[in-house]
Amino acid sequence: MQLQDESPEDKPKLGLSTGLFSGGMLAMVVVCSGGHALLLGALGGLALGSVLGVGAGVLAAVLLVAGVIVVRRRRAATCALPREGRASA
Repeated sequence: MQLQDESPEDKPKLGLSTGLFSGGMLAMVVVCSGGHALLLGALGGLALGSVLGVGAGVLAAVLLVAGVIVVRRRRAATCALPREGRASA
């Protein structure tokens, strides 16, 4: 005759501690927790890239306008000087 404590089949098994369910729960926790951080990191990277891209575009536009102004002033100054051999008006 066997006692109840001697038999391993008599111990109740909870579904929470079995392999498949606990593995699924662990995967869900990792995906949900890591997913939010990954999503926020991606959005932050896009926002930073947008800000840097717009800033670089504005800087390029300012440098282009400044370059055009400098070139036009140099040409105007060069053309305003009288050349030798020509009568100045």
